[in-house]
Amino acid sequence: MIKEIILDIYKKNHSGKENAISRKSFCFRYLDDIIGISDRQFRNIYSQIPIVTCNKGGFYPIRPSEIEEYRKYLHKKAISLFERFQRVYTAHPDLAGDIKQLELFARGLE
Repeated sequence: MIKEIILDIYKKNHSGKENAISRKSFCFRYLDDIIGISDRQFRNIYSQIPIVTCNKGGFYPIRPSEIEEYRKYLHKKAISLFERFQRVYTAHPDLAGDIKQLELFARGLE
């Protein structure tokens, strides 16, 4: 129920990158009336709805270019996180175990 309410608010008020809103502003503006939702709960819901993010905040995408920008943004994050893991794995290979699945993931990013 809350997930649908949040998505509906984004669709009606924050469609397109030019209407992006920060998570804190969104919570302050819209969610004060929803009793009992913590920031952690909101982030969990937020991650489950088709909202994209940019440096201004989150928004409901309405253009192909917005989806493409978001894909590139996530790709950069994924690569840097993978590189970070590689540093840890290289330093502690005896603790990392079998990484065949990780290697498949890395090939998928190429």
